[in-house]
Amino acid sequence: MADKKKPNSADDRPQETDRQFLERYSIGTLMKDVLGKIVSNRPKDPITFLSDYFDSLEDQSNLVLKARNIIEMTHHSRPVFEMNVRQAYDIMLKQKVGKRLYGVNGTSYTDLIKTLCRDMPQPVTTKLLKKIECLDYEAITFDVFKSGVFTCCVLQDYVKLCEMLFNSLDFQSSGKVDKILSDVVNEQLKAALANTRTDARKIVEAGYNLGPDGLFYALERGMRSKSQLGGQTLEQFTIEICDAFLSKVKRLR
Repeated sequence: MADKKKPNSADDRPQETDRQFLERYSIGTLMKDVLGKIVSNRPKDPITFLSDYFDSLEDQSNLVLKARNIIEMTHHSRPVFEMNVRQAYDIMLKQKVGKRLYGVNGTSYTDLIKTLCRDMPQPVTTKLLKKIECLDYEAITFDVFKSGVFTCCVLQDYVKLCEMLFNSLDFQSSGKVDKILSDVVNEQLKAALANTRTDARKIVEAGYNLGPDGLFYALERGMRSKSQLGGQTLEQFTIEICDAFLSKVKRLR
């Protein structure tokens, strides 16, 4: 009886070109980055520089993921959250940022924020980073680290709220919301946030506390309008609504 061939064996996989293999692992981008760093830094020993760079790259990737997993273990509203953020910070302190130098710098901090924001629309993440980002070489204190992580986690809740709101306004389940209704909700939200302090927690509370009666009458007025402004997708709606949140986030510098 002939031996059965194992599924998904190497022979069964479609052959890929050298270029496809390199692109699959982003080798070209990685090499371009490291060569750029060698040219800009002009180290006395390029080979040692390369070795340190790849060691640092591997450590950074692993430590950022470990820190993210610790942070995402519990909701930011629970008392244990701050303890988890402290633990995540301590984990990232083990990252190599230079020869015999370890700690949390702007690069690893930004990488963590990006991975925490991985499910948000890219424009929202970009706008957030403009508010809370640090310089690549900057040493990040725990207070700065905690503030950035907390703001990011609150924004995650806000994005989920936007999605729920979008679904409630998408009456025909078409994947689009009438622009007039979107504008009404946006104006109501801005009005609710106008009296809040520059505090992320207060901003989310204000979003949840939008009065149902006031929102209902505002939507009713909007639906009476004869204007035709088209529709918005979930991503467009989220980006626009998140602007109200981001306008309240205090810049680090």
